[in-house]
Amino acid sequence: MEEPTFDLRRLILELFPGTPPELWPLGELHYFRDAERRVWIEEEPLRLVMEPIEEGGGRAPAVCELCHRHLSRSAVEFVRYQVGERHFRYLCICKETQECARYALPHRLREVLLRSIISS
Repeated sequence: MEEPTFDLRRLILELFPGTPPELWPLGELHYFRDAERRVWIEEEPLRLVMEPIEEGGGRAPAVCELCHRHLSRSAVEFVRYQVGERHFRYLCICKETQECARYALPHRLREVLLRSIISS
């Protein structure tokens, strides 16, 4: 007998459309940088796009907010996304997105994604 195949996440969204995102089962997360150097975190149907900002630099090491590694200042950058009409939230993340994705835990990426929705 063949087992039924279904996507639990899609089923919950279809049957219970008012379910808040933090209660959804973990979906497929995409974390990448596009050609314009913007950083994306996606978990269908949610999306967060962060733009890099120019910084004056510094020498102190920093901690990436996605993978929680301590890195030299030259290996991290600050990004931002809009919250409301006139405010931005700033994050310190790795410049090398692929390397960061190897260490970033899915629940941490999802936490940043959901925080962007809640604070908007």
